[in-house]
Amino acid sequence: MKCGVLFVVKVVSSGSVCVFQESCQNYIRILTRTAPGRVLLCGTNSYKPLCREYTVKTGTYTMEKEKAGVALCPYDPQHNSTAVYVDGELFTGTVSDFSGLDPIIYREPLQTEQYDSMSLNAPNFVNSMAHGDFVYFFFRETAVEYTNCGKAVFSRVARVCKRDSGGPHNFRNRWTSFLKARLNCSVPGDFPFYFNEMQSTTEMIEGTYGGNHSQLMYGVFTTPVNSISGSAVCAFSLKDINKAFESSFKEQAEMNANWLPVPPNKVPDPRPGQCVNDSKSLPDLTLNFIKTHSLMDGSVASFFKQPVVIRTSFNYRFTQIAVDPQVRTPGGKAYDVLFIGTDNGKVIKAVNADAADTVTRVSPVVIEEMQVFPSHIRVRNVRVVKAGEGGVPDGRLIVVSDGEVQALRLHRCYSDKILSCSECVALQDPYCAWDKQAGRCQSQQGQGQAAKRWLDDKQFYQSIATGVHPGCPASKAASTRHSDRHASDAASASSTHTSHKTYHNPDSRQAGKEGDGDGEVINITQGTDSGTHSTGVVTSPK
Repeated sequence: MKCGVLFVVKVVSSGSVCVFQESCQNYIRILTRTAPGRVLLCGTNSYKPLCREYTVKTGTYTMEKEKAGVALCPYDPQHNSTAVYVDGELFTGTVSDFSGLDPIIYREPLQTEQYDSMSLNAPNFVNSMAHGDFVYFFFRETAVEYTNCGKAVFSRVARVCKRDSGGPHNFRNRWTSFLKARLNCSVPGDFPFYFNEMQSTTEMIEGTYGGNHSQLMYGVFTTPVNSISGSAVCAFSLKDINKAFESSFKEQAEMNANWLPVPPNKVPDPRPGQCVNDSKSLPDLTLNFIKTHSLMDGSVASFFKQPVVIRTSFNYRFTQIAVDPQVRTPGGKAYDVLFIGTDNGKVIKAVNADAADTVTRVSPVVIEEMQVFPSHIRVRNVRVVKAGEGGVPDGRLIVVSDGEVQALRLHRCYSDKILSCSECVALQDPYCAWDKQAGRCQSQQGQGQAAKRWLDDKQFYQSIATGVHPGCPASKAASTRHSDRHASDAASASSTHTSHKTYHNPDSRQAGKEGDGDGEVINITQGTDSGTHSTGVVTSPK
């Protein structure tokens, strides 16, 4: 893989409003390929947002065009923003003024209503993505429908049509298709416990769950900072998201009145929010309705009916998430492997052990926790580089902080340390299985016949669901694992469990310096930090 170096320097005028040196830099907030050999970059540029287009040839960058970045990139590097390049157009979610009081979802020349809390109410943008005819924006904002009861932040998904061309007259520079709905990440019950504040999402992935094909995205959600400290990972399907946009609209008839669904007979035709061939021909009745009724009454329920992973800890919160989707295992089942970043420098690797069999039950397994950065360093981003991408044969996890980038292996099957079949299977790691022929714990090796052999559960032993395989010789580890599993099922009212299997490698930090990129894996004690029973076997490799 060839790399080029591009130096992007700040452009400071004599009228610069910069005061603090740390903010007076050019923080790149958009970097996207617009065409083969062409990239677009936008940066804060010392509170004067600026965008440039470059051509790239043999590692050399040549600037072709420069323009103001207002409404594309935030002024302040602390403002959360998002952008996605779709069909030759840049869709952004950011703030368009210096003070950060004018949030906007923008695609030139269309934008959301200015200074309108019904449209956007102090949002923090998290992600954006395109699917089908729509572009979706994910963010958290102050909930306007909750103001009669106090102040709360809800997570949202908003949707606009890719080919929205605005409306006639006063609506010529406004979206005619903008709608938003609440994302509900909560522990179910008579009084649900909500994780209201979205922090990060994955892209939309496709897979088989409970025997059915679905498109999912995973998100990290937390409780408010002044509440009981808690974090969760919830999954949402594209089908459920679009279903919410077909539900009733929500309205408040007058000040201090309750927010109620709009009766179907009061919804104009054509239905607001649908994609049409020519949005400029939409009637005023539809346009005026969507201006004041952008919020849907129905919320988007989590795909598995509950969070996939939950942690309640005063020591850290989840910050970021990445997924390696549908990792194939011996026997043919596939699992999504989650990598969750925290604000104390950790990455947690987890899997829902029941996902391949059912969507009505969740069995979270925490495979390992890795201390990637010092405990005072926040994980800012995590990304999975698949096997074969960028010249990496077995894939890497890229972990980013404010001042460092680490590349970690996706798996550590410890073939030189996990010495028994039962120990290997107890990992419940989709990447790892016991090779009966070789007599060792290992990951999938190679392609073609090697990959075909990996899927043969008569040659490779693995059980993500239970951590026990009948083909393994009886051992103390296996019997302990089996009895702990039954104890967990009896003790847990929700029929879920979390398994912790973490390993301390005293040579990992030194090994990282030599380039293998494992990162340091810390040793933790078993506990009920997440509120569910821990049943893992903690082993100290030798």
